[in-house]
Amino acid sequence: MKVTPYCKNCLKELAEKTCLLSNADKVVLLNCFMLIDELFCNDITPPAIANKIHKLIRENTGIADPYVEKKDREVSIAKKALIKLNDLFDFDLEGVLKFSALGNSTDTFLDAKIDFLDPSNMMFYTELDKIEKEIHREEKDVLILGDNVSDFLFDIKLIRFLEGMGKNVYYAVKEAPVQNDLCIIDVFKYQFDRIFSNIISTGTDRVGIDKKDLKGKIRELWERDVIVIAKGMGNYETISEFRDEKKVIHIMKIKCPAISEAVSYPEGSYVAIVR
Repeated sequence: MKVTPYCKNCLKELAEKTCLLSNADKVVLLNCFMLIDELFCNDITPPAIANKIHKLIRENTGIADPYVEKKDREVSIAKKALIKLNDLFDFDLEGVLKFSALGNSTDTFLDAKIDFLDPSNMMFYTELDKIEKEIHREEKDVLILGDNVSDFLFDIKLIRFLEGMGKNVYYAVKEAPVQNDLCIIDVFKYQFDRIFSNIISTGTDRVGIDKKDLKGKIRELWERDVIVIAKGMGNYETISEFRDEKKVIHIMKIKCPAISEAVSYPEGSYVAIVR
């Protein structure tokens, strides 16, 4: 998905937030704004610009993981939310998809509005027939592309459901920190590997994924046409550029008008769709 006019302010807000968390000076922020203006055109994705912003800030500050405290708080609050929400969703396909989508709400978690996260108030849209057709393929392996650190905790039900179908699930996370995405360092820090051991690396520290960067196990899985589930908008924005015939199940909260227009579902809603 290419950048839209909606994306520029979001990218500038990202630069401001990351510079603040990195203790970057005003010159670095100004250079980020100049970079956004220079790159902003119709032939680039929002994650591609975001990745260049993060690289510029890292190189100027030496801070590898400015979101570390934010991730700590996110995981802590997500665990509290799990206690309140875990038994409110059925353990069927629609229920685990809905629960997984809810995990893509880190902004809500960080406001500590756990009571708001009520299934009855959740605007959820699912292309259930298409998803059932995809996951009931004879293919045994499933690749889940993770997103934010708290997403993982809300994906466990989905993983267990797929394992109950006889599927072999691989959960891919970033190799190194970027934004509040789950990375290999976080997996061991939060002991997520004790919950689910089959966690692999995307091999990069970039928002979303780029086909040319795929290597090792994740490349082998992608090229073998396994069942793919992608969490979050960054993965949608990048995978939609692959231009191949692979169907991908996307699970996310629609947090901006650009994605809303792209997938034809309302901003603020949660979706599980096939694209």
